Amino acid sequence: MGTEMSGGLSTLHSLLLQLAEAESRLADGPRMIGVAERQIVAVEQQIEKQKQAIKDARKSADDINLKLKTKESEILKLEGQLNVASSNKEYEIIRNQIANAKKDRGEIEEQGLLALEAVDTANGKMKELDAELQKRKQQLQTIRNGFENDKPQLQAGVQSLQQQIAEAEKVIPGNQIATWQRLRAAHGPGALSPLEDDFCKECSTRVTNQDQVRLRTGEFLCCRDCGRALYSPG
Repeated sequence: MGTEMSGGLSTLHSLLLQLAEAESRLADGPRMIGVAERQIVAVEQQIEKQKQAIKDARKSADDINLKLKTKESEILKLEGQLNVASSNKEYEIIRNQIANAKKDRGEIEEQGLLALEAVDTANGKMKELDAELQKRKQQLQTIRNGFENDKPQLQAGVQSLQQQIAEAEKVIPGNQIATWQRLRAAHGPGALSPLEDDFCKECSTRVTNQDQVRLRTGEFLCCRDCGRALYSPG
């Protein structure tokens, strides 16, 4: 009787572990899909920020270009005044103004080059993000397709294991069913623990000689420390 009980509980434990693995694999698909979807949202948010960065860079470049045109108009105006200067002093004043204006123009031109580089950099980043978005979308589709292909088989495997477990649970005495159901609800496949050298594998508590005798006679018995259902491995 003890061998029958231990063998039955050992089989039940194995089936519960298989079920936990099968259910985890079945849940992996939606989890992976969720991760992939969140990654797409993150890239899309980056793209929206990059669009604004491009707008800002272009506006800055346009503003600098307007400043450059204004400065060139100022230089042309001063050069016109230089030609009609009425005295040497006025001529020198205007010439200095032109020199300063040309210096300012040079600085503005440098700013303009940097602004154009910023626009190019921002556009380049946008291309990278667009490519990343397409890559993420393809990955999502691959994950979805793979899961949809595997899902029927995974579901069938879970259903089969559930049926086998229901049959294997018949080894548990009727007066212990409620205890077993509580254990399984609390610990899943960890509701069962084999003995290893007279110790509960789950909590490493030594099983008393009296309890070892009770197990050998086929009694459904729980560990006095962790509460798991005990069995002797075959």
